[in-house]
Amino acid sequence: MTPPTSWTFLWRLPGQSGLVGVMAAQEMRKRYAGTLGGFAWTVLHPLMLIVIYWLVFSVGLRVPPAGNVPFVIGFLCGMIPWLMFAETLNACTSAIAANAYLVKKTVFPTEILPVVHLAAGMATHVIMLAVLAVLMVVYGVGFSLWNVQFLYYLLAMSVLCIGLGWILSALNVFYRDIGQVLAIAINMWFWLTPIVWPLAMLPGKFQAFVRLNPMIYIVQGYRDSFIEHVPLWQNWQGGAYFWILAAAVFMFGGRLFGRLKGDFAEAI
Repeated sequence: MTPPTSWTFLWRLPGQSGLVGVMAAQEMRKRYAGTLGGFAWTVLHPLMLIVIYWLVFSVGLRVPPAGNVPFVIGFLCGMIPWLMFAETLNACTSAIAANAYLVKKTVFPTEILPVVHLAAGMATHVIMLAVLAVLMVVYGVGFSLWNVQFLYYLLAMSVLCIGLGWILSALNVFYRDIGQVLAIAINMWFWLTPIVWPLAMLPGKFQAFVRLNPMIYIVQGYRDSFIEHVPLWQNWQGGAYFWILAAAVFMFGGRLFGRLKGDFAEAI
């Protein structure tokens, strides 16, 4: 009998929203259990990272700002979605192994584990968006109704994260090197994404290759929402490419997870 594909579970996800919320809160408490800083580390880690990059690229290397927008604003618009993306994938990789006691319960919907880690990352995302809003006020960057469209890009990134989360969490049960490979891949992926450098600096023939990176659509989307106030439909070509890729990853991830989940209990 062919196991059900996990992506069909999303039709039932609203009914599991309470469970996802409870587990996400538990996950956040578990990450910082026993530390003096507690939840504050959720904010301090990304803030310190942002300060380091700001000092290196804005103060040290004096990277010119995009247009009239200060470097730190443009950098934050790219770094905020990237931090959530990278954090979610790293957490999803060990999601099955770290919850072995739940996986071995046949009634537990293991498909929600990547969603739980995605939801846990939302807390940091919201706080970092608040930091961005404060800096926009400080630097005199105007707000607009276009700012709200970041929610669309957040949804788009979430679909990609869940699909990749299913793939990574399922494969990591059988191949424990996945976590090590992901650490290298995330580092390379970051530098292939125009967060600290402008895409325009590349020659045209290289731009076409780099644009295959789906996170460019998300990073540019956040900048379009908060800085440039560009409607999302103006980049319909990038949107079409992103959604075709994200849908393929989502469905493949669900199918793979559904086929492997029956062997999780024995493998962990």
